[in-house]
Amino acid sequence: MTKFKKAVICMLCVLVACFMALSFVGCDDPGDDEDKKYDVAIRIGCSDGNIYEFPVGEDEKHITIPYDGEVRTFWVESYNLPDHPRYGDEWFAPSGEGANVFELHIAKENIGEVRSICDEGLYCINIYADTTSTLWNTRTALLFITVE
Repeated sequence: MTKFKKAVICMLCVLVACFMALSFVGCDDPGDDEDKKYDVAIRIGCSDGNIYEFPVGEDEKHITIPYDGEVRTFWVESYNLPDHPRYGDEWFAPSGEGANVFELHIAKENIGEVRSICDEGLYCINIYADTTSTLWNTRTALLFITVE
């Protein structure tokens, strides 16, 4: 895989993240401690049973999966607010609705957005902790998967 192709995939994921962030422009209302937002750690689940964790401060991972013909789907498995004084050690399943939601998009090199990973190639999974959240600070994480 050439550096140029990897750079194109990375730029595509970054552009998608920027577009999503700009579509949710709003104003922050500084309030008391009850309104405080925290950094969020994210776990991504895969239909093959693997879990990929993005602790606070780690925004990019690169993995390689041998081609086996298996279709893999991905979702946000759980999240954690490690600096929260009461819930810092607990992992929560996202509700999928309301203000505290995540977005997950998969892009394949030279194709664009796809729903799952199967064929050989380079994929980028963009995980976005939405700006609408009342619990966490906005965050984008990228999981690059090479199937070979």
